Amino acid sequence: MAKYYVFLFLVMAAVLYYIYIEDPCNRTLRLDFSSKYPDYAILDSGAGEVSTGNVRCHITYRKPDSDQVYEDVWLYKDIGDGWVFSKIVSSSMSTQQR
Repeated sequence: MAKYYVFLFLVMAAVLYYIYIEDPCNRTLRLDFSSKYPDYAILDSGAGEVSTGNVRCHITYRKPDSDQVYEDVWLYKDIGDGWVFSKIVSSSMSTQQR
């Protein structure tokens, strides 16, 4: 019975890892954002609206030497062999502060 639970755990871990790699709002957005704004602190990122071949990724961040929290929505397009950044759809200041 223990072997079953170990196998189930490994399968679930593999599925979650695959989802994390394939979701552009996790790894790709963070890498793109960090390369564009290396000094900004990323607070959170996640998927938003999804349509055919497009996904809008939400990211909250803090600029250096600022307590204000900002939120952007980045659009990614599926080009078949991966996701590519298209444009920043919206940018706003959040109501939350440090």
